[in-house]
Amino acid sequence: YAMPRATDFQRIDIEMFEDAPTATNAIGAKGCGEAGATGAPPALVLAALAALRPLGVTSLDMPLTRQSLWRAIERAKT
Repeated sequence: YAMPRATDFQRIDIEMFEDAPTATNAIGAKGCGEAGATGAPPALVLAALAALRPLGVTSLDMPLTRQSLWRAIERAKT
């Protein structure tokens, strides 16, 4: 898969909204630190699936390991 470039996307307007801290923890922080990583695992699975499709692999489950990929290839042969 090619790396997307800025010209591949529509214009994005970014706005800042000051928000009140949360009362559910001592520092008032609201969680979202993991949000940037949620798209990576499915993208890797789809890339592996696209690469293995010519071998007959039609489905992959996370987590991807060497063993799970090998088993998927072997299952596709039968």
